[in-house]
Amino acid sequence: MAMRQHSKLWSAFFAAAALAGWAGDASADCLRRVYNRSAYILVVSQDGGPPISLRPGSSASLRLSQPGTLDLGVQCPTFSGAEATVARTQFSYQAILDRCYIEFGTQFYVSALGRGFLGMQGTKPFTVNNPRQGDVVLGPFDAACPAPAALSRRG
Repeated sequence: MAMRQHSKLWSAFFAAAALAGWAGDASADCLRRVYNRSAYILVVSQDGGPPISLRPGSSASLRLSQPGTLDLGVQCPTFSGAEATVARTQFSYQAILDRCYIEFGTQFYVSALGRGFLGMQGTKPFTVNNPRQGDVVLGPFDAACPAPAALSRRG
């Protein structure tokens, strides 16, 4: 009788280990990109980690392996060393099984009408989930940047 219970315990243990291994395989591991197609500096931080700066015309890869957030800031380059932030936003992203995508806007009408209902789902100046699900693009836009300090020619 004790041997039968012992066998059942081992069977339960192996079933739990197999289930845990299956659940571990369910996490996503997507490599996505953040593009800077503007004339400004894009600062990106993933899940509160260290920020990276993207100069105009550059991009960087991000690994999305679990749900998290992207903090994005757009800065005007200045000659004085101080940079003025002209746009700031945060996007949540999902990375589940084989899907990685940026969430945006309210979720209220998504199931009935889809995203973009009444133009209330805007992400300007960013474009998200394009060209691939999970990508973020800072496109060309105009922002009011402070004028650089006048250079003095008096030595």
